[in-house]
Amino acid sequence: MKTHYFYSIPCFALTCALAACSDDNKSSSAKDGQDAAGLTPASALDPSAPVASDLVAKRAERLGLAALFPKDMGMVAGVYDIPGIIKGVQSLNMVKTWCSCSAVGNADESIAIPGEDAPKPAPAKCSINSPVIDAMIGLGPEWAPWLDGAQDAFTNMGLNQMKSVVSSLKLYQAATNGNKDANDAEMSEMVNGYVGMLVQWASLVDLRPSQAPTAPVMVAAKLTPEAVAQVKATLKDANLPEDMELHGLVSLYDKTYNGLACKVAEVDCKKVRVKLEEKLNEAKGNFNISQEDMDRLQAALKRLDESKLYVAVGFVDDTLVGFVTTNPEKQVHLAASPQDSVLARPDFSMADAQFQHPAYGLLFADKASVKGLINLDMAYYQGVLTGLKGVMQMLGTDWKVADMAPSLSALDSIKGNVLGLYEKLAGNATSISYYAWQDQGVHVEARIYPLDIYDLNAPSSMNSVRPGANTVLYSSFRVNPQIIDMGCSLYEDVAQIVWDYGNAYISNPKNDVNDQVRMVAPMLQMARPTIEELWKAYKTALSGITDSGVFVMDMQGAPSPMLQNVPAPRFSLAYEVKNRAALGEAWQKVSDAAKTIVTLASQGKMAELPAAKSSVDGDVTTYDYECPLGADLNPVVSVSDSRWALSMPKAFGLEVLKESMKAPGQVAPLEFQFNLVPVRDALKSAADSNKDIQKAVKTLDVITSDVTGVHATGSKAADGRDVYHLHVISAAK
Repeated sequence: MKTHYFYSIPCFALTCALAACSDDNKSSSAKDGQDAAGLTPASALDPSAPVASDLVAKRAERLGLAALFPKDMGMVAGVYDIPGIIKGVQSLNMVKTWCSCSAVGNADESIAIPGEDAPKPAPAKCSINSPVIDAMIGLGPEWAPWLDGAQDAFTNMGLNQMKSVVSSLKLYQAATNGNKDANDAEMSEMVNGYVGMLVQWASLVDLRPSQAPTAPVMVAAKLTPEAVAQVKATLKDANLPEDMELHGLVSLYDKTYNGLACKVAEVDCKKVRVKLEEKLNEAKGNFNISQEDMDRLQAALKRLDESKLYVAVGFVDDTLVGFVTTNPEKQVHLAASPQDSVLARPDFSMADAQFQHPAYGLLFADKASVKGLINLDMAYYQGVLTGLKGVMQMLGTDWKVADMAPSLSALDSIKGNVLGLYEKLAGNATSISYYAWQDQGVHVEARIYPLDIYDLNAPSSMNSVRPGANTVLYSSFRVNPQIIDMGCSLYEDVAQIVWDYGNAYISNPKNDVNDQVRMVAPMLQMARPTIEELWKAYKTALSGITDSGVFVMDMQGAPSPMLQNVPAPRFSLAYEVKNRAALGEAWQKVSDAAKTIVTLASQGKMAELPAAKSSVDGDVTTYDYECPLGADLNPVVSVSDSRWALSMPKAFGLEVLKESMKAPGQVAPLEFQFNLVPVRDALKSAADSNKDIQKAVKTLDVITSDVTGVHATGSKAADGRDVYHLHVISAAK
């Protein structure tokens, strides 16, 4: 749980796996060069409005397993067509090549190019078969209040991690100094910290029968016919051998709950308590457990006398369903109909315009669960950043930092910024929906609470610059100014800490530091005022431009000897100008700072850089240092009253600036594109006349030949959530 985005990891990983799948022979509803985001109708997004029954029926037809999960589920996550995903991955040219190399055990681990130097022995076929076709897990409504109650435990977890770092450092010092008493004391303190954390986690476990209407954990898996027969036979004959440790603690029996015939495993929690108490008594002799912690442990164990725990599994046709519950009579049940399932929730929006395309995966979490997860993450970082101060104080003393106050103040600032961001995210919390489907590649649509990193309320004023067929990288965006300000603040705070502690460590003679590093350190000290001026220049420049920008790059430059005759890249990063005077002030600061840098770098042999040459084209002034690598590899800065651009070469930048002056189009506020085709074409062209890079180019062509690129957009949904749409575009086969 390292960041509040952590719960997007399963869907992101799923996307990567699905990038292998290709269905290029299927028709697409999207126009050429565009992605259909498949936005859910606004009427279905109104939390107070019921979802139309025909929409629920269509969702049930497409999403199958989800129709089994009750409507009050807090989270559901699933993957569809697992055999198809596996088959798609196995069909990747990259995977085929790796399998071919592995089969013959290439000692040099080189890539074999199919059709050229592939090994002659028939490679072993890479094959994985899955007994599971579709799979889904759901977490019940009890988790949201549990997440709220676990915040103190997560704060202490982060705090204890930092305390363990301090203890580890002290242990190292004690061992180095041969101080056994100090070593033992630190070891005891470290162990006690972990014991206390364990006790706190134990106090959060409550298995007393719940009155919630839905099980805390429910799973469903659609199986192949062979797997269905095998699992049913296993359940029928299931038993626990007497020599098995669980024997006596778990009993197996058949029972029907709410019309569902189940095989049930019931845990005898009283016997579990006895076992745990035996373990605890053994541990007391090895660890110094405080009376307070012991009382909390005893209370947690005593609750087991009132606790119940069941695992129930059964079949619905070819679908295996399972429940982990404390009250099976009440909680072991399926949704009575799709109208009673999560599919009928207004906030369960899964690209409803894409019914005709195969579903590959989904993730849904309601608002209460999302807010709980964000607050848990915030609680964890609060503990980490609080405990980090102790780490810094110890290191500062050990490394002899002259004045720790600026760095500790910087840490407080970091803590305020990070926790402030989390508080804002928690305030913005909504339900989230991730959905993946197949249509000329793999699509993922994410509907999430406002992240406020980019402004998605209106398109960028620079989006009249559009990508072409030969564009490699393209991005059109509006960055939230508050995020930029926070980023600058974080950078300054981190730089302060690195500067103070880095210099103290380098200058301490007891530390093993490279001689060259020790030589550079005084020069950096001398250059610090100049570096600070450059940073001020950067911030001044930011005040001169708006939040609207565009970046475009292609490979249409002339072949360059400097790049093994690969066509030179052309790029331009352009912004709308709001204060040209601020840009002029920033440029002057850079010019003044450059004089000092040149003097230091040349050891006084050169007073300053030659002045940049300027040229005027209409209302655009371009500043050019005339790079000796040639015009095609010469970056320039161009500025007018309304536009600023860093480009290479000049002509390309002027072309982009001219295009940016046209009226903005009706496109997504945030857009990103990465096109592999021009890169491969440029490298192939260079390889025709350069044998040194031919094999590397062919290898790259093979391992990237399944995908042509990525297209992503960001926009606002009718309900205020951010909508991010990613399309991994498959190559035609």
